[in-house]
Amino acid sequence: MAHERGRCSGQSLLQRLSPIQADVTVKLTQRLVAVDLKELFREAAAKFAEGGLVLDIREKELVIVGDLHGDRDTLDIILEKWGNKKLLFLGDYVDRGRHGLEVLKTVVGLYLEGRAYVLRGNHESPLMNEDGGFIDELCLLKRLPNCAELYGEIEKMFARMPLAAKINDVLLAVHGGVPLKEPSMEPAALEELKAVRGDLTLPEDPLAFQALWNDPCDCESYMPSPRGPGIWLYGRRPTAEFLKREGLKGIVRGHLYVEQGFVRHNSVVYTIFSSKAGPYRAVRPKIGIYSGDILAIKDVYTDDTLAEIKI
Repeated sequence: MAHERGRCSGQSLLQRLSPIQADVTVKLTQRLVAVDLKELFREAAAKFAEGGLVLDIREKELVIVGDLHGDRDTLDIILEKWGNKKLLFLGDYVDRGRHGLEVLKTVVGLYLEGRAYVLRGNHESPLMNEDGGFIDELCLLKRLPNCAELYGEIEKMFARMPLAAKINDVLLAVHGGVPLKEPSMEPAALEELKAVRGDLTLPEDPLAFQALWNDPCDCESYMPSPRGPGIWLYGRRPTAEFLKREGLKGIVRGHLYVEQGFVRHNSVVYTIFSSKAGPYRAVRPKIGIYSGDILAIKDVYTDDTLAEIKI
């Protein structure tokens, strides 16, 4: 999807939404819910900030969940079947579907309880939320009081979410993929991603931005992405160079709409898609279960195993 990296400058989000707010009448119970949510997201933002931008995960078993995009029903099924295990969410909790707030609240709650790891996706950004549906969900569909202030807390939390995670020194988990350093177009190191500083609201930093937006391609080197400027498709060579330098064996990621819920790229990059909300009704959502040296890809609704991949 094309994007405009500078479109959020100028007026603050609160200023842009205040005319909407002026016409909204709400109940006291809704006000209390909004206050509780702001506190929840403030607490999560503080904890995310402490954890850093690249996580080091050590788990014997991990359930890996791809894009959810406001799909509360699929998330409920995932938690019913695998909620007793440690979870890793790959990002894109909001936009597209109608229940982004419920999904985000649940995922953040699991994180605060120590039951889940949470990564940032490209939709955890005002760059996407203005047109992707999440702000409209808060202010028009749910008619939440002080929705601009609530979104302000969510925006701050998004900016502090981690961008990637190493799993047992074997897999990289990331929403988009390998960031490339311009002009050399060599793959960035995880230490460079970990060292990113500055305002990460959109984010403006090219390495952070690419970690959320880049996609793999069936090519040898790299290509410009049709998603827009500053985004790249990474092929076999940069993927192999990155994995060798970091001592890893594969990349598990989300970001890409896949109707069957899973696709493998260049043998070592695995895309998982877990939503059937909104425009994704035809999707057969999948999750990954990583245990030992096996990544099992399972259908959320049927429990069928699509693949068992030895990493």
